[in-house]
Order: sequence, then C-alpha cells, then structure tokens
Amino acid sequence: MSLFGTINNSATSLQTAQIGLQTVGTNIANADTEGYIRQTLEQTTPAPYRKGNLILGHGVRASGIVQQVDQALQKRMWSAGSDLAAASLRDRVLADVEALLNDLNGGGLSADLTALNSAIHDLSVEPNDESLREFVILTADSLATQVSRLYTDARDYQTELDASLGDTVDRVNFLVNKIADLNLRITTLEGGNTLSSDASGVRDERYRAIEELSELVKIKVQEQASGAVSIFIGGDYLVADTHARQLYVNNEREANSGKVLFEDTESEVEITGGELKSMTEGRDTLLGGVLTGLDEMARDLIREFNTVHAQGQGERGFDEITGNLLLKPTAALNDSGVQWPVDGGTFEISLVDVDGNHISLHQIDVRQGNPVTASSVQTIVNDINAIDGLSAQVMPAGEIHIESDLEGVRFAFGADSSGFLAAAGLNSFFVGNGAESLSVAPLLKSNPHFLSVSATGVGQDTATLNTLVDLIERDIERDGGSSIRDQYTQIVTRLSQTAANQKAELSGLAQYYATLNSEHLAITGVNIDEEAIRMIAYQRTFQASSRVIAVANEMLDILTSL
Repeated sequence: MSLFGTINNSATSLQTAQIGLQTVGTNIANADTEGYIRQTLEQTTPAPYRKGNLILGHGVRASGIVQQVDQALQKRMWSAGSDLAAASLRDRVLADVEALLNDLNGGGLSADLTALNSAIHDLSVEPNDESLREFVILTADSLATQVSRLYTDARDYQTELDASLGDTVDRVNFLVNKIADLNLRITTLEGGNTLSSDASGVRDERYRAIEELSELVKIKVQEQASGAVSIFIGGDYLVADTHARQLYVNNEREANSGKVLFEDTESEVEITGGELKSMTEGRDTLLGGVLTGLDEMARDLIREFNTVHAQGQGERGFDEITGNLLLKPTAALNDSGVQWPVDGGTFEISLVDVDGNHISLHQIDVRQGNPVTASSVQTIVNDINAIDGLSAQVMPAGEIHIESDLEGVRFAFGADSSGFLAAAGLNSFFVGNGAESLSVAPLLKSNPHFLSVSATGVGQDTATLNTLVDLIERDIERDGGSSIRDQYTQIVTRLSQTAANQKAELSGLAQYYATLNSEHLAITGVNIDEEAIRMIAYQRTFQASSRVIAVANEMLDILTSL
C-alpha cells in the first residue's frame, strides 16, 4: 500500500506542477496586457493519515489560483488617480481660458483699453482733427468688439464643457452598469466566494472599469464577502451588488439646472473629485467668473463713458435723436427700464443754430421722492416737448425721440446732475447691457462729429473730452475704488495665479500617483524573470515526481515477480 501511496502523492505533485506551469504561462502571455493582475498558484498539504505508529502525508494539493493585489494600496491609487484626472482637466481648462484672454503677454483687452485711452488723449491735444476723432470711434469699436468676442468665446467654451459633462455622465452610467454586470459574473464563477480561486479575467475587467470610473468621478470602493463590489459617491451608492444607479444632467430651467442628479431620486450628486468635478468647476466657477467679470467691466465702461458723454456736445447740434433703451413711460422713473438708478436733479437742453451759436437754454427737472410729484419718462418728455422749437415723444416701442421742428435750429444736452440722459440711453457713447451686446453707439459710428467734446456749448471748450481722458484708469467709488482697467487686470491676475497654483498641484499629484502606481505594479505586474524561475521550479518538480513514480513502479514490478 505504501508504494501506491507514493505513486498517488507524486501524481498529485505532477498535477499541481502542471497547474502551476499553466498559471506561469498565463502570466507570461499577459505580461503586456494593461490592467492584468498577476496570478499565483496556492498549494496546501492535505490532511495526513495514520498508519500504525506513523503519520503519513498525502502529498500536495492545488488549493486555488489568486490575484496578487494589495487592496488598500489599490484604493489609495484610485483616489489619487481621481485627483490627478481632475487636476489635469483643470490645467487644460485654465490653459484654454488663458489662450482666450491672450493677455499674459501684454496683448488682449489690455492693449485695446490702452489704445482707446491713447486715442482720446491724442484728440484732447488736437480736438479739431477729424482723423483723430474718427480714430477714437474706431478704437472704441475695436475694444467693444473684442469684449463681445471674448465674452462669446468664453460662453461657447462654457457650453462645450456642459456638453462634455453630459457625455461624461453617460460614460459613468455605462461603467456602473458594466461593473454591476461583472459583479454578477464574478459571484457566479466564484460561487459567492465559496471557492478559493479568483475569477481572474473578469476581475481584471472590473478593475479596469473601476479605474476608469475613478478618473471620471471620485468614488469609494468596498468589496463584499461575496466577491462583488459596492461603489459609493459622496454619501450615496452607485453600485450595490448587481444594482446600478443612473445619473443625468438636468438641463431644465430651474434651480438645479446644469447639475448632476440621480435619476431615481432626482437628488443632487455630491461630486468631490474626478473629471466631473473639474468640468462643473470650470463651467460654473472659472468660466462663470470670467463671464461675470467681463459683464461687470462692460457695464461700468458703458456707465462711466455714457455719464460723461451724454451731457456733452459735439461739433454740431442734433436735428433729431432717438434713445437706445425701451422704457415704460408712466412707471416710476427707476422702474421704467433705465439702465441704472436716476437721482433727483436737473439737466439742460440748449438750442443752437447750424453753426453752433447759442439761441436759448432750458432746464428740465427730474423729481424723485414724492410719488405724486415724482417724474416719469412721460412727464420728462412732456417737459421737453413744451420747449418752443422741439418736439419730443415716447415711441410705441418705448424709445425717447426728440427732434427740432424749426428750420435751422438744432439742440444739445448739458449739465445733467440727475444722470437721466445717460440712464435713458440719450447721446450715448456705448450701447448694450453687458459684455456680449457692447458696441459703440450707431450714431457716433455713422457721424463722428457728434462725439462729445465740450461741456458748456458747441465748440466752446474741451471739458467733456478732457474728462474722458484717463477715464479708464480712474477709480470708481461705487465699485470699491476699482477702475475699469483694474477690473480687467483682476480677472487676468486671478486666472494667472490660479493657473500657476494648478500647475504646482498637478506636478505634486502626478508624482504621488506615479509612486503609488509603481508600488502597485511591483505587486500586480508580471516580472518575466520571476516567472521564468517559477517555470523552472515547476519543471524540476514535475521531473522529480515523474522519477519517483518510475522508481515506485520498478519496485512494484520486483514485488509482483517474487
């Protein structure tokens, strides 16, 4: 019986060596397969048996084929990969926005602001130079075009990020569905973890899916006793065994518009990392901040220039003028659609002849406070209409229209302490309600002679023009002392500082992830030299076990021949 026992022990050794050699072959075949996790054969000694006073062994048994992986390290690497993917995308978005602004090398809007200020300064030295007057309008129009283009480009990029967000959410949904399906396959193959072997190929596929998912959104992964994994995002689960939750981007015009929500509960997803985080930050915070900053700068540009320009006179008076705002004639003045609040005060309208000589001066009251006596757009228009030689009305759409009804008589504005003229869109330098719609007033572009130069009368002085000089550089008290240029400089400075910090963060995260990945590959990766050593060991085991069987067989032949 002992010889048969010896043959049986050697036979199990042969089988184990064959399985080990097959495992080595699988490892070598997948040495260059991305995401492959190295397998090893686990061997155990079966329970011994008693024969007389002896306790004899039963050879060796292949107990399982398992993957070599440090799950704690793997989770840290997924977390670091999520942070790295988020930082990489933020860096790309920042670089794209820097390219849009094109202002880190002294170009962009800074150059356009300087050009406009220089053109106004040159005209203040030679106020009668027609070419310089036209050049002021051209440089102002160029600035307005650049502001509008930059705003449109930034908004288009915001729209692109929004579309990419939807595509990424679709990819997240695909991956969580795939992981749920792989959970089912793994638990089926492994018998709910009742077997001691890993479903290696399927686990590799799930590992790659989880790794990709972790780059898209920061997740927490917990492996269950059954071999399935549960995946959490924030405080909610994405995958539980074979159930996967779906996400969607809400594009409805409501409070949660543009946010990522769960389909089943319509609650907002807590996104703390990954590309989804960078997309939402880039869309809402970075580009949203640029758009808001450009809008605020454009509105201040419109208000500051129009406040000065509206109460000045050009080289000639107006035959007629139409405001560029649609107003509510009978509403309270500050509720009528004026571009900014109007104070109580007065403004002047002077009548002049075709050569600009003074004919008469009229003061229009703008009353605020008492609801009964307070001015409305209509009462102000009525007061203008009462001036002999002028006809004024509110057009059907809401614009104020004023025209001279006497041959050879023109009119001009001046000394507005109420701010009504500029706020109502009369004699404007710029038109628009923000960065996107910013433009030079069509009247100025068609006839630069109406560019306001004088404050006291047509051709009398250059006070208005002198006030426009360096207006871009002048601090605005209502904005906390920031000038128009300061506002734009702050946009560029914040962006450049954020980009510099982001590059430093990206470099640190890349090094940290590389370290974790190196440790991970040292455990999971296939080393051809190590596999060759194992192959030789299994070969020698197979040869030695074969020799034992041959010797035992010879001994049996001898016994049977006696």
